[in-house]
Amino acid sequence: MPTPSSAPRADGRPSRTMPLALAAALALGMLAWGADPVDGGREPRREAQLRFMWAMAGQESGWDYYARNSSSGAFGKYQIMPFNWPAWAGEYVGDRKADQTPYNQEKVAYGKLRDLYGWLGSWKRVAYWWLTGSSEKDQRKWSSYAKGYVSNIMRLRKRAPKAGWRMPPRTSSRATAGDWRRAAEGQVLRLSAGGRPWAERGRVPDGQLVRVTGGRTTRVGVRWLRVVTADGRQGWLPQPRTVPARKPAFASRWRDVRDTGATRDRRHVRPRPR
Repeated sequence: MPTPSSAPRADGRPSRTMPLALAAALALGMLAWGADPVDGGREPRREAQLRFMWAMAGQESGWDYYARNSSSGAFGKYQIMPFNWPAWAGEYVGDRKADQTPYNQEKVAYGKLRDLYGWLGSWKRVAYWWLTGSSEKDQRKWSSYAKGYVSNIMRLRKRAPKAGWRMPPRTSSRATAGDWRRAAEGQVLRLSAGGRPWAERGRVPDGQLVRVTGGRTTRVGVRWLRVVTADGRQGWLPQPRTVPARKPAFASRWRDVRDTGATRDRRHVRPRPR
């Protein structure tokens, strides 16, 4: 299993390689723990960190790998902000363009939280930083909302299941035909991979579900996806401006997709969903 990058972290502190114990757990496909030690020390014990991760994921997303905050764009089980993902993925997965798959979410969250604990020294302060981005030590200066957030996580931590949780399967970062994605804010369908945007009616609403029908990586290394929207439009979107999504319960609405020819400078593939 690859270890995190040795490049400096975004906050300037050096990164550390993933412990052999975690690498072995990931290889077995299981994240589990034993006794829960107290906070303190520069290096968190794996058991303590996994309990904290379980609790924080419950607070942030209800343990949902596909949860997306429509206001901030935060995504996934740990609600990582979109502007943080490239740097963190580069450090802990070794690829700034890595997709936000469940497997990659676990690797990135584990590495980042481990480094934060080494810097801040307690899980309460790690939780506070995750919410606010602040390293403030004096809890009297924390807002009532932040105190409640941290308190909820610490209570959940005591309820973490003894059996741990199963590591999601490792999947490719290249979205392919048949995958489902959600578009980020401000996206406009393109006529081709990296080509011109539609002159009209090309905007894709923030968070809209799309079905991938193909893909292409351009010469500059950007992965583009050919997608179909729920209202029957077919075009191209850059994969980095989308996130993974579950297959919807109404997936049959996409079964009758067909190309009906060009209309002006775009192609309308079918009527609106039934």
